Amino acid sequence: MPGTAFADLELLDVQLPAQLRDGNWVAIHRCEPEDEPALREFLAGLCLEARRLRFFTGAVNVARSAHESVERGADRFGLLALDQHAAIVGHAVCVELEETRAEVAVEVADRLHGQGLGTILIERLAQVAERRGIETLTAEVLADNRAMLDVFRDGFDASVAWHGGIEHVEFASESWRLARERFG
Repeated sequence: MPGTAFADLELLDVQLPAQLRDGNWVAIHRCEPEDEPALREFLAGLCLEARRLRFFTGAVNVARSAHESVERGADRFGLLALDQHAAIVGHAVCVELEETRAEVAVEVADRLHGQGLGTILIERLAQVAERRGIETLTAEVLADNRAMLDVFRDGFDASVAWHGGIEHVEFASESWRLARERFG
C-alpha cells in the first residue's frame, strides 16, 4: 500500500477502546482539526518535566505544537486517547520521513504515566504505519527519559543508539504485534 495517504486508510481496530493497567478504559480516536483547542489545553496542562521530556524544552509553544499535531496530510497521522469524561489524556503522532520510514512521538497525561497508555498509542500508530507500507519507525528520546526508552525496548524490541545527547530509537512497524502479545 505504499503511496497511500494516511488520511485514506481505514482505521479498523485502531480506534477501539483500550484498557489501562489500573482497569480504567480510554477511548482512542483519530486526531482531527477540531481537536486543536482541547489538545492545546492538554499540552499546556502537562507538567514542565513532561513537556521537557517530550519536546526537549519546558518552554514549548503549545499553541503551535497543538496546531501542527492536528494538521492532516498524506505524511502524518495522529491519535488521541480520551478518558471517561472525554478529556484528552494522551496523544501520539506518526510523521512519514521517507516512503518506508516514519517518526513517532507520544505524550501521556502526568497522572497516567505507568499505566500502559504510551505503549497502546505507539502500538496503534505502528499498526497504521504498517498498513501504509512503512517498515521502520523512529523516535528521538532524551537519555534521561528512561520510562519512554523502556516502552520502546520492552514493548517493541527497539534498538537504541546514543548520538549527540539524544537516544535514537528504531523499530519495525510490525512489532506492534509483539507489544500487543506482551501487554495486550
